[in-house]
Amino acid sequence: MNLDALYRKRIKRLGIRARMHYGTRRIFFILDRATRKFPGNVPLWLQYIEFAKREKANGVLAKTLASALKLHPAKPELWIYAARHAVEENLNIAEGRGHMQRGLRFCTKSKDMWREYAKLEMVFVAKVFLRRAVLGIDQPLKKRDDGDEDENMVILPEVTSEDFETAKKDKSLDTMALENVDTNPALNGALAIAIFDQAMQEIPGDIEFAGDFYGLFAQFRQLKCCRRLLEHVVKHMLDKAPKHPQALWLSVQLPLCAVEPTDPAFPRNLSTVLANMAAALADTDNRSEMYLFFARYFTELLKQSPNLDVGIKKVISSSLIKYFKQAEKEDATKPELYARWVDLMFRREKKEEAIRIAQKGLEIFPGDVGLSNVESKLKSF
Repeated sequence: MNLDALYRKRIKRLGIRARMHYGTRRIFFILDRATRKFPGNVPLWLQYIEFAKREKANGVLAKTLASALKLHPAKPELWIYAARHAVEENLNIAEGRGHMQRGLRFCTKSKDMWREYAKLEMVFVAKVFLRRAVLGIDQPLKKRDDGDEDENMVILPEVTSEDFETAKKDKSLDTMALENVDTNPALNGALAIAIFDQAMQEIPGDIEFAGDFYGLFAQFRQLKCCRRLLEHVVKHMLDKAPKHPQALWLSVQLPLCAVEPTDPAFPRNLSTVLANMAAALADTDNRSEMYLFFARYFTELLKQSPNLDVGIKKVISSSLIKYFKQAEKEDATKPELYARWVDLMFRREKKEEAIRIAQKGLEIFPGDVGLSNVESKLKSF
């Protein structure tokens, strides 16, 4: 392959007109023989498939992928690759679903397969809503202010050229885009919920796995069904493990999910989150983790929102300091908690206080590399 690539580059550089397919045919022949000789080598099959995809040899790609799946039906990575190829390259959601559903018959305990299946459905829903935006279905009718134009002219929503080019290629979305969002299970989140419920039945009792679905669904916060999906996941987690810190934390921060810091509803929802946190600390069996979840979420929020309202910043900072001190008093601290406390003090331009907290953290966790590095950086400023 490297020799063929070098050959092509040299021909292009020298401006020589020559037939290019001989090297490709030779490589296909070698890969075909290699997979026949070593049929159990999955990376070799993937290399063969990737080369066929790069060369746009669709016939070879389809044949090779089918052979690989037939020989290795219990390999999740092959089913995931086939489903992605069907959706991203062939723009065929039905084919992608078929690969995922067949793969899950053989790989029922594969977490990657369940996550990717849910992601496939969510990406498809996002594409449908993009198509609806292109068609102007979800937007209210507007009239032009310009008196020279027809006053009944409808103004379509603004869509970037990149979004338009991506959406218009997938003709399979046209019919789906016209469906009623509230009644179509593929668009209102019912299909994603069914996938989640089935995954929880196949892999029961794994709260962190359920949390992975929460993180996956939260990436699609612009969709109407996002809130419903997140609430369903949180309800499941609390039903199975009502005292688990991750389940409790996700229920605590749910009101702020999909709410931007500039949203007028943010202050009200923030108050709800702070009240939920106090209640969750009374219910959990691991207060240390709850303090850490709280610190991670709000320190990152302060970093990513430099233009946040001063009053909101003050409330968040005061709450963080309160829980930092409370964790220290209860001996429920961790090195990361001290590191985030130090970072907060430094951002508030309290360098001496930050150094003192770092030193106190090192007294409790001597030799911790992270805290040592933080202290050294503070002293160097």
